[in-house]
Amino acid sequence: MMKTVQLFALTSLFAMLGACSFVKLNPQAESTYVLQNENAASNCKLIGKTTASLWSSASTFQSDQKVDDQLNTLARNQASEMGGNSVLAITGVENSQRTFNVYKCPISN
Repeated sequence: MMKTVQLFALTSLFAMLGACSFVKLNPQAESTYVLQNENAASNCKLIGKTTASLWSSASTFQSDQKVDDQLNTLARNQASEMGGNSVLAITGVENSQRTFNVYKCPISN
């Protein structure tokens, strides 16, 4: 009986961690966008690069999509601090991190 309770508690903990979002978008980054390809950056000025990374064990408990979303959020936060308004992933996710180009793109109305 005790092992069943412990197993249930451990399973519940992993489920909660998987549902959690460890990363929050900063208010100043709300207008910073994730570009889908290089063509979308054709009218933008490259400002620099940033590497977004999660605590390595955080990705263990999350889906690939959640990890991707959180890395994008971190990159958007960092880009806004650099004066950019757009990011484009230039590497895949490896060891819970990804590198992005940071751009300043014209604002369309």
